[in-house]
Amino acid sequence: MDKLYGVKSNWEFVIWYLISAIISPTKDHRFSRQKLLRKNYDDVYDILILQGHKKRPQHTEETIQKTLQNMRDKNWIIFLGSGEYKLTSEGVNEFLKHKENIEKVQSLDPAQRQLLRKLARE
Repeated sequence: MDKLYGVKSNWEFVIWYLISAIISPTKDHRFSRQKLLRKNYDDVYDILILQGHKKRPQHTEETIQKTLQNMRDKNWIIFLGSGEYKLTSEGVNEFLKHKENIEKVQSLDPAQRQLLRKLARE
């Protein structure tokens, strides 16, 4: 069964969410691993809570790296070297499938996020 937001991997959606804050649709769809890892992990945890996770992941950076490798294997991203990546045309199409759900998560106000975190602790 597919997870919330229509991806088979919670972490793939997390990566799409993080990429959405970095790339510009009018540019060449490049991003760096370093920029992904600099993002606020509270957003990551909120997404995981929405997808049914009950606790914070212990190895977030390692999981992000593994997910990037999986996405590369699916031909959604190309590794350019030195921690730089680029979305492929298939990757752009996959990203666009999730854009509406990404925008829904981005639109959560602080009170909604706080409620999510509280519910996850219970």
